[in-house]
Amino acid sequence: MVLGALAMFIFVLATYPMPEETPTTAQAEVEEQQVGRDEVFEFNQFSVTVEDIKMDATHFDGDMITSAGTYVVVTVRVENTSQEPQEADRRWFRLADAEGAVYEYDSNLAIRTRQDVNPGNALVAPNPYSVPADAEITHLVVGDEEDGAVVRVEL
Repeated sequence: MVLGALAMFIFVLATYPMPEETPTTAQAEVEEQQVGRDEVFEFNQFSVTVEDIKMDATHFDGDMITSAGTYVVVTVRVENTSQEPQEADRRWFRLADAEGAVYEYDSNLAIRTRQDVNPGNALVAPNPYSVPADAEITHLVVGDEEDGAVVRVEL
C-alpha cells in the first residue's frame, strides 16, 4: 500500500504541469546602457572611464606576466561621486568577445578584489584577463548582480 501511494505521488509530481519560466523581477528590470570606449558613464555611485587597453599584454602592475596564455589588460578609472566612502570592485568588470564569451579578471594576478574610495577621490585600476589567443575582444561589460545595472563599453 505504501509503495502504491509513493508511486502515485511520484507520478503526480512528474506529470503536474509547471508554469512556464518567466524572468524574475531582477532579471526583467536589468537596465543595459551602451557607451563608447572613451565615454564617461555613471555606475554604482562612481564615474567610470576606460583609460587604456593593452591587447597581448606582457606586463601587469609593473611585473612581467609569467602565466601561460594571452592577456588583455584594461585600465579603468573610477571616481566616487557620492558623499560617502564607496567600495570599488574588480568583479564589476568583465571582457566579452565577438562570439559572446565573457571573461573574468585573473584573480591570480590582481589579488586585491575590492578597494574603498573616499568621496571625490578616484582609483585607477588595471584589470588583467586571460583570453584565448584567437578571441576578438569587443566589449567591457560593467555590471553588478545586486542592482541589475549593466553597461557595455565598446572597445
